[in-house]
Amino acid sequence: MSSTSPSQRTLRQATTWFVALQSEHVAAAERQQFEQWLAASAEHRRAFCEVEQVWGNLDTLKSQDLAELNQARSVRPQRWHHSRQLLSGILLATVLGGAWQEFSTPTTTYQTGIGERRTLALADGSRLEMNTATRLRTRISWLRRDIELEQGEAVFEVAHERWRPFRVHAGKLHISDIGTLFNVRHQDADGTSVAVLEGEVEMRVGSRWLGEPLRAGFSRRLDPEGHWQRQEKVDAEPVLAWTRGQLLFDHTPLADVIKELERYHSLHFVLADASLGRQTLSGRFDATDLQPFLQAVQSILPLRVQRSKDTIVLHKH
Repeated sequence: MSSTSPSQRTLRQATTWFVALQSEHVAAAERQQFEQWLAASAEHRRAFCEVEQVWGNLDTLKSQDLAELNQARSVRPQRWHHSRQLLSGILLATVLGGAWQEFSTPTTTYQTGIGERRTLALADGSRLEMNTATRLRTRISWLRRDIELEQGEAVFEVAHERWRPFRVHAGKLHISDIGTLFNVRHQDADGTSVAVLEGEVEMRVGSRWLGEPLRAGFSRRLDPEGHWQRQEKVDAEPVLAWTRGQLLFDHTPLADVIKELERYHSLHFVLADASLGRQTLSGRFDATDLQPFLQAVQSILPLRVQRSKDTIVLHKH
């Protein structure tokens, strides 16, 4: 799921081609037409790949105890050719029905404003908590559970389902799991950070086939250029502090502290002296109430606060 997802028209074309190619009697001219259609655009290739994924995900349905399938499986050997046609027809009808349901599933967009948090309960039983200034899109279908985190931060508490994976797409990073608890933060300027608190996830960059595992108690960041940073140990307390409306700093450079505060408040911090940015700060602060923070920081660090309507200037004492 992304902003470049194939159109409904292209998906219908791809499904039609997929069904046609299952026949044993496809003419060479038809295969050539298909190859031309496939090569015509990247959208065509993405659409056909989606249809193939739908078919691959139908393993559960293929093994169900359906009367029509039982009839096709139990037919006598001399009627095997007819049986194979019957079974093929049933499965193709299944993929068509599954594909249409898959592609017609609506995408829902959710967004939080600056300083706002929001909790979502998804249809599959999973739970999401969105942090400040976050925008994401959800698509929970018959076969897939896809979330696109366009910007911001969210905690994902995933309901376990063996056959229907849960995927989070955040920029270049694609995260997959079947049931766990993890936090994802995606900012265009900083890249994407993932912290796993329970279970394990697999992280894949772009179109790569092989993913990188990340288990509970560790975090990892993918920088804006698509390069992995090393894994780091992480505790749940500071990662989840924002879900309780708190900000937790531990010897954090002031430059990073004020950058974090700007996510929660519609204002801009200015360091009158650049050396102040290297001063470190520790403590737990209310994310939505700025005044206690400003009072505390003046008593802890050698600085003075000058505040206007939408700008806070920090001067060195």
